[in-house]
Amino acid sequence: MKRYLVLGFLALSFLLPGPVGAAQDRERWELLGRQQVDFRGDRDRIQVGRHEGKFRQIQVRVQGAPVEIHDMVITFGNNEKFSPPLRHRFDERSNSRVIDLPGERRTIRNVEFNYRSTDRREGKATVAVYAR
Repeated sequence: MKRYLVLGFLALSFLLPGPVGAAQDRERWELLGRQQVDFRGDRDRIQVGRHEGKFRQIQVRVQGAPVEIHDMVITFGNNEKFSPPLRHRFDERSNSRVIDLPGERRTIRNVEFNYRSTDRREGKATVAVYAR
């Protein structure tokens, strides 16, 4: 009988979220916005807003086609700007490194990009910004 109780308790402990599960939930990436990239040089802004929360890291994800990102500027809730070094050619379905934001957790007002799709034959790319 004790054996069944122990096995039942172990099975139940794997199903219930514990402190580790709660910490992982707080660390999940949240989509801030996405933008489709034109074939020629393009400059776009992803509006975020204060209601999205406060963040300490961001990541750029590309889908659909390769993209060259020449510049990225993040504007925080207090209008302070941050330009991480991101000049890079992203392949289809690739991510940037995790970019740490300066200071404590911050609200993000918008993210501006200067980029372009690299090959018309491969279709249009979508650039998405995630934060945690």
